[in-house]
Amino acid sequence: MATINKEQVDMDNPAFAQQDPHLKINDDEDIGVSPLMRNRYPRRPPLFDGLLNNVRAVTKKVEHIKGFKFEVAGGLSNNFHLAHSWLIPPSNKGKAPNPNPMKQPAVPSYTLAAQYLGGQLRTPYDQPSYIMTGRWDSSGKLEAAIIKKLNEMFNLRFSAFYLDSNPTNSQVHFDCDISGEDYVHSIKLGTGLYSFNMMQTIGKRLVLGYEMMTLTERNMSLMSYAMKFGISQRQNLFAQYVGAADQLILAYNHRLLDKAYFMSELEYSNQTGESKTILGYRQKFAISEVIVTINSKMKFSSALTLQGFAYQLKLCAIADYRKDSYKFGYGIAMGQV
Repeated sequence: MATINKEQVDMDNPAFAQQDPHLKINDDEDIGVSPLMRNRYPRRPPLFDGLLNNVRAVTKKVEHIKGFKFEVAGGLSNNFHLAHSWLIPPSNKGKAPNPNPMKQPAVPSYTLAAQYLGGQLRTPYDQPSYIMTGRWDSSGKLEAAIIKKLNEMFNLRFSAFYLDSNPTNSQVHFDCDISGEDYVHSIKLGTGLYSFNMMQTIGKRLVLGYEMMTLTERNMSLMSYAMKFGISQRQNLFAQYVGAADQLILAYNHRLLDKAYFMSELEYSNQTGESKTILGYRQKFAISEVIVTINSKMKFSSALTLQGFAYQLKLCAIADYRKDSYKFGYGIAMGQV
């Protein structure tokens, strides 16, 4: 992804929830650690890059459809899964032209996603020996990744991203994760950079970490820092300083009930001197889910998802009160969604 910062993707992108599988909402408190591994290694911390995923899956990355989206997904076998989706944006007829020349008007798009799980998967409890994923859309954007777990300690990830049909707008990343009982280290080699980060559990409630990144083209080294503090079993406080963006992020999540969560996030950019606050609430029921967010710029969003046996319905709304802009969308998904 030619100089793409996933954390800067905002609600105006109708597909941001699909950009990274780690951004899917997890009912467990810690992202990046499976329930099985958490039971075996209860003190193992989350990855440095995934520290805020559970909060941002609600405050930023929940999918908001503008227009109409239709998706068909299904498994051709226990190992191979395909998904087709079509997005039809709302008509711009009768609307004033966008004053921002850099923002292109939305056009209909098609996306094809595929996933292959290596190994013999006879039961739902079998773990794949490796995972291959790919995503392509009609604009020429292509994403591909492979994840290979060598053993309980080492995990390898290789990913490639192409923004469009121009091969120069691309990035390739190779990651190696080294996990222990109470620590996680990650080594990254990518286009124009390499980095090392670690997360360490201290005591029963505190997790501290740092990242050292070197930008080879700029001959520059940057430091980032992270913290997680468990206030209680239902409440967590997060802090992260991102050196590349010179940005400080504070976040908080609270499990109010078994399936009800409150999230908050505060971002401060030292480059611009601006700050933004986002509040989010997620309520999950037996066959439905509601996610509501509001930020300090008076932008309100809501998403209602209804889940059936082999279908999913989604209703979305975004209201920007300062700009007097109101957008709505709905989606239908069939098959294994």
